[in-house]
Amino acid sequence: MVKRIALWTLVVLVAWAAPVLRADETTGRPLVVLVGIDKYQDAQIKTRKHAEADAKALYDLFLAKESLGVEKDRVKLLLGSGASARYPAELANKENIVQALRWLEKTATKDDLVIFAIFGNGAPLGERSCYFAVDSTFKNRAKDAVASGDIEHIIDKLNSQRFVALVDVHFMGFDAGKEKAPEPNVQNFFREFLSQGDEEKDPAPSRVIFLANSGTKPSLNLAKHGILAQALLDGLNGKADTDGYEPDGNITVSELAKYIRKAVPDLARANGTTKPEKEQKAGVLESQSHDFILGYNPKAHAQAVNRLKKFDTLAKDQNLDAKFAEEGHNLLVRMPKLEARQSLRKGYQKLADGKIDVAGFSAERKTIMESTVLEEADARKFATTVTNAVSLVRRSYYKDVAKALLFEAAVVGLFKGIDEKVPTHLKDRLDNVKQMTETDLYRLLVDARTQLGKREDLDKGLDITYSLHGLLGKLDKHTGYIPPEVVGRFRDDTAGSFRGIGVQIRKNEARDELQVVTPIFGSPAHKEGMKANDIITTVISAVDPKTGKAYDEPKVTPTKGMTVEEAVKLIKGKSGTKVKLLVEREGSDKPIEFTLTRKEIEVESVLGYKRSAKDAWNYVIDADSKICYVRLTQFSENTYVELEKVMKDLYKSGIKGFILDLRFNPGGVLDGSIKISDLYIDDGMIVSVRHRDGKETSYVGRSDGSFTTFPMVCLINGGSASASEIVSACLQDHGRAIIMGSRSFGKGSVQTIHGFDHKSIIKVTTATFWRPNNRNLNKSSTPGKDTDEWGVTPDKGFEVKLSKKEENDLFDHLREAEIIRAGPLETKSDFRDRQLDMAVEYLRGQIRTAARKDTKRDIENR
Repeated sequence: MVKRIALWTLVVLVAWAAPVLRADETTGRPLVVLVGIDKYQDAQIKTRKHAEADAKALYDLFLAKESLGVEKDRVKLLLGSGASARYPAELANKENIVQALRWLEKTATKDDLVIFAIFGNGAPLGERSCYFAVDSTFKNRAKDAVASGDIEHIIDKLNSQRFVALVDVHFMGFDAGKEKAPEPNVQNFFREFLSQGDEEKDPAPSRVIFLANSGTKPSLNLAKHGILAQALLDGLNGKADTDGYEPDGNITVSELAKYIRKAVPDLARANGTTKPEKEQKAGVLESQSHDFILGYNPKAHAQAVNRLKKFDTLAKDQNLDAKFAEEGHNLLVRMPKLEARQSLRKGYQKLADGKIDVAGFSAERKTIMESTVLEEADARKFATTVTNAVSLVRRSYYKDVAKALLFEAAVVGLFKGIDEKVPTHLKDRLDNVKQMTETDLYRLLVDARTQLGKREDLDKGLDITYSLHGLLGKLDKHTGYIPPEVVGRFRDDTAGSFRGIGVQIRKNEARDELQVVTPIFGSPAHKEGMKANDIITTVISAVDPKTGKAYDEPKVTPTKGMTVEEAVKLIKGKSGTKVKLLVEREGSDKPIEFTLTRKEIEVESVLGYKRSAKDAWNYVIDADSKICYVRLTQFSENTYVELEKVMKDLYKSGIKGFILDLRFNPGGVLDGSIKISDLYIDDGMIVSVRHRDGKETSYVGRSDGSFTTFPMVCLINGGSASASEIVSACLQDHGRAIIMGSRSFGKGSVQTIHGFDHKSIIKVTTATFWRPNNRNLNKSSTPGKDTDEWGVTPDKGFEVKLSKKEENDLFDHLREAEIIRAGPLETKSDFRDRQLDMAVEYLRGQIRTAARKDTKRDIENR
């Protein structure tokens, strides 16, 4: 008895020696660096309103005992204006900012929470970015600004496993003057705060970045703070404490992330005065394990502490068993995620409040715990499904893979999916997985699933999903599991068709409603007159969209607050059923009502140069020279039939030159790429497919029906992959077309679709494909260097490399051209497609040369 009481006293003392945390969290101390700069010494760098006020407010919050309670000597505040009587800040020059970061690196231990916040301006710097210090200059930013690489180098060496970055930086916050403004590469913004190295791996454990926006536009300023800082302050002061059935007094990172994602758009809509301001969204970049405590909700935390004290006293006075005392302590400290654990927490609350005695609580606890036990048969069912997946993969994957590796990955994936550590007793067995028999491996799966019990975060096949994501994640990135709820969308994408009304939609952030991007040509939405930019305010359904069964009363669903995914489920549905949409249109005084009948919609994948007056595609890019243009967006099941029809029409019209645009085309079905290649070549090899057993399947073209009488250019870039590379490589090796643009993606593998358990799909890489000249296409089978042999490279003299900005502008331009508009397309006056321009000029030259030869031949034959 004495030992039991002594143990409990020790638990209590340890728990209160530091901020209260759950059992699997340690009691490291927070370290904080805050940087805010309003005004810069260089006049070319713009002023940032509220940046210093944001940093100061967070400084006050983090120091407050009722919030995070950081010790003063573990916080560094750096301001553009330097220190004041109230704020002992350092000057936010480059030297001090870098020194503060190095202080984090040197001081932080594994268990410490590290917070780095920065508010101000920055600029692109080469392929990366930089953060302006108060003494930075725009012209010499490479030397006197804080480069993202400098931050990355320091952050990567942090010992802490818990890192949070709060970033509101405008990377175009400067006046370039006569100098050409540097082009932002948004893909590389903020990556300095995530782990680097192998891009295939997840970010480092427990790293989270809260972003005001993408960094290319200024964030919205509110009355006293920037929009991100205001949302952070509100959330950390208690508004984010929302998980579970009541506030528990803790603000976890996951709670704050959920709050910020909603609060920033809400603040933007309420306070913005322009459309870009009203559409502002925050970004949250999260690693897998990130659900740690970032602060405390003052009011709820005080209540939780009082109840915890009562429970501590009860546990000591009634000599409560140590395991129950610890369990109760941890549950009262922090709201658990699972329903059963929440019920158990309520029981401990009643016990602490004197509403139930120990005997009554024990009976309640027994009932709750029994409800979480997973039957052996259910655990075996899980193990059998995973084992079947392992067998399927080992049977069909394009190269041999160790069975033990897959079983181990399945167990790790199961626990990773619910963000829990693998228990020690299972981890010990995983360490010896290579020595296990098939029976041992099967039992390992059974025990792993039994360990987790019945729980809602593993219901509805999620246990299978997590395990198979882990298992297949050990293979190449094109092999994967598609759960039942996603299969429909996957099949629609592959087929290039779906059942619905034929409209693309997006979220209008300014209104928090749905906006039409474009109707699809020939669809019910297009025929009935829906237009781009229409706002869908209400969806009215008289029948269930899936079954077609009539409702007792029509379901009226406003779209305000609705996600795109939720809207798609309402609008898509069984062919022949009707759906009613209420639409607001600019220039219209009252809502417009559309009653649309769902049908099979074919998504356009064969596009022309521009839309005609009647919205159909015009494929002629140069009428005088009779040069025609086709862009393929993907290789769906209907792409070949559609393209063949277009080519026959163009041939009849007297086509003299042809451009096939495969830029940004990610590929699709293998059969389609073979047939499309055959459209343009005489007899000969198109592609060969090599299987794991060494067998090779060759696909050969036939001249019948081929279009070979005109010169041809094929445009490619880094977004051209898989089927696009089969076609472009074939055209290049046969000398049928000049390949222009930039190097392709380098995906030379074939995936086979396997129907699996409960209407799910396992997509497995089963073979590699090789170009007609027998050269390699697959980048992943090489070191991936530019000098290695992979992908398709433009012909000599026809490579046209684009900057990141040009690539982004090109992507936007091509996407804009697809939209069916109420009025004419407004093209950016300064936009120029240099790759397409070269293709047109080349073909004009070829056509002129051919014309001269024909003229000379005619003269000679007279």
